[in-house]
Amino acid sequence: MILKTDVFILTGEWEDLPRSREHPQGRHLLRYYGISQEHGRVEILIDRQKPLFFVPRAAVLPPGVRPSERRAVALRNFAGEEADALYFPTQKALRSAAKTLKALDIPTYEADLKPERRYLMERFINAQATVQGEARQNGRLTTFRNPRLTPCETSPEFTILSFDIETGVESDQLYSIAVHLTGKNLEEQQRVFMLGEFPGAAPEFISFHPTEQKMLEAFLRWFQEADPDILIGWNVIGFDLAFLERKSREWGIPFHLARSGRPINLAKRERIGYTAEISGRVVIDVSQTLRMSFYSFEDYRLETVAQALLGRGKTISSEDEKIAEIERLFREDKGELARYNLQDCLLVSEIVRKTGLLELMVRRSQISGLLLNQVGMSVAAFDHYMLPRLHRKGFVAPNADDITGLEHAAGGYVMEPVPGIYEHVAVLDFKSLYPSIIQSFKIDPLSRLRADIDPLTTPNGYRFSASEHILPEFIDRLMAQRAEARRAGDAHLSQAIKILMNSFYGVMGSFGCRFYHPDLPSAITGTGQWLLKGCKAFLEAQGYPVLYGDTDSVFVQLKMNGAEEKGRELAALLNRYWREELQKMGVVSYLEMEFEKYYHKFVLPIGRATGGGARKRYAGLLPAGGKPVLEFVGMEFVRSDWTPLAKQFQHELYWRVLNGLEYRNWIRGLIDSLLAGRLDGQLVYRKRLRKDADEYTKNISPQVRAARMMKKPGREVRYLVTRDGPVPIERHPRNIDYRHYIEKQLRPIADSLLGLLGVSFRELIRPAQLELF
Repeated sequence: MILKTDVFILTGEWEDLPRSREHPQGRHLLRYYGISQEHGRVEILIDRQKPLFFVPRAAVLPPGVRPSERRAVALRNFAGEEADALYFPTQKALRSAAKTLKALDIPTYEADLKPERRYLMERFINAQATVQGEARQNGRLTTFRNPRLTPCETSPEFTILSFDIETGVESDQLYSIAVHLTGKNLEEQQRVFMLGEFPGAAPEFISFHPTEQKMLEAFLRWFQEADPDILIGWNVIGFDLAFLERKSREWGIPFHLARSGRPINLAKRERIGYTAEISGRVVIDVSQTLRMSFYSFEDYRLETVAQALLGRGKTISSEDEKIAEIERLFREDKGELARYNLQDCLLVSEIVRKTGLLELMVRRSQISGLLLNQVGMSVAAFDHYMLPRLHRKGFVAPNADDITGLEHAAGGYVMEPVPGIYEHVAVLDFKSLYPSIIQSFKIDPLSRLRADIDPLTTPNGYRFSASEHILPEFIDRLMAQRAEARRAGDAHLSQAIKILMNSFYGVMGSFGCRFYHPDLPSAITGTGQWLLKGCKAFLEAQGYPVLYGDTDSVFVQLKMNGAEEKGRELAALLNRYWREELQKMGVVSYLEMEFEKYYHKFVLPIGRATGGGARKRYAGLLPAGGKPVLEFVGMEFVRSDWTPLAKQFQHELYWRVLNGLEYRNWIRGLIDSLLAGRLDGQLVYRKRLRKDADEYTKNISPQVRAARMMKKPGREVRYLVTRDGPVPIERHPRNIDYRHYIEKQLRPIADSLLGLLGVSFRELIRPAQLELF
């Protein structure tokens, strides 16, 4: 039957099929899975698309490289040399040929591009397509073979499975698997698969299984029947899925989670973390995705995040007691263990709903073109937009691995801060500075290549084409879409666009990007520095001192109250100034300076090492109706690796000083309480390890020393500093080194502020307290 339907694409993959009489060299298959509102789950099979890459037309292929076809195409490399396309029967044959040519120093272009991505990007498909063609029903799947795909917009509705497991630390047993299944037009399911014999009475949501093997088999049968589109959990890839996959292998059970029947692929990648590839399903590690979506918490344990977002947490909240309590519950009260296990699933489901995390990921997918499990890959997103448009401009791009990193661009301009306590400070901020510089000066890979056509020059001397470019128009469209999203109240679309636009500068400056060239990031940051210095000169010529500036913002001291009105007036003056200045250069300005905020009182603290100003560190009182709000940027109060004592001390000290309240006796009283042991609960350090504790061989930090004292250290270490050194809290440390906390936690915070008043921390300490120094 012939069908036509809009599909949101969940996953894509390629597979080389074995040789046959009809296809003696083998055959290449692209397979996509998605969701259609009319037809449910959809499978799309493409077997008429041969993998390809490009070579210089002058290249002579060795006898061992035999493509199915070599075709002259109207494309050139970045050096202007004509190129041919080489087509291969399979991806394996393509990779073998590319490896052979590289060994012979014969250039190839775009040989590293994954075929399932190339197919979508060349058709301008951003994770959603109208699919039209011959289809058949294959169980629950509607399967299309070689249909026509065209771009569309569609809103997917998912079946979502939140799941979590409990295990024995010493026994390595799988104790239970909890599941929470939700979806539109679907009856919600809550269930726990529990290891053990049926006790005679138990809640209906618990099923008991005599062995791990029986429990796994029951779970997998249920999973296939539930058929979820999205799997969510907390550390769900690196722990839950990895544990279940290993246990299935131990018991000889096929771990069939994919809709294609293919094995799942679990991996750990540098800077990305754990990844999971399951045909037809998307796995979201919620803790990892929250980090990548710019959420910030004191730490990323489920208990911490749930309390912050939902106001409630796990049924066993103490990390110190969790392992022992789970073991006790498994022995004595499996019903309560099941409730604990299920509660974790419910918390994750609620966090995803409360944050709109899945909606944000869908928007990022629709804007960037990447599928859901790839949305954090900014270089791939740049490829997705740039490559097909570059081809239509007559160019092929190099392989990413062939790029030589020449130099890193200079960063944004940071002015030397003037330490002090100030009144009436306005913050003026360039809206999307780097994207607007790209728009104004037409900076992108194509305009660099075509700089001889309608040239324009940036303030720091880099040349680009005013008429031959790709990226500036994309930013124009994204800016308009974001403005419309804001008007419509679509926060997820607005955030998705912001994340994508802000990635462009970083991508073009990355050595891992096939479009890298040092002129691109240098032109952007150099222009940004020129603009910020120009803002300072202009404002000070108007009689307004600039106290500090960083990348895209300036901090201006005003002369009076009525600050918001004056701040907006200064922003308008700067916008007019830059329009006129850029017009003199033959450039249309897309720059927009905005009034961001006003501080009634503002502090630029003293730097610890230099005694001068401290860059990227400041605090201030923001008017907020009846009671002002104290805001910290870059300081201990907002950093997760400082103790609660330091954070509370800093907030209270700054509040007292900025509001003219007494602080001397308060500091002395706080130290008395510390020495008396009344503040021990606020002395815990929380720090993260980037690798296993045993992998550190040089510069052994306190957190590594503490981790090596733990039975099973994780990535986060919590410890106290004692007179014997750092000790993890699970070992119930005593002999706390209060001198350490006074000297390393309180004193630096106090001196960076009190020094502005001509007071030192030592002066405030009683003689008995001074003995600690």
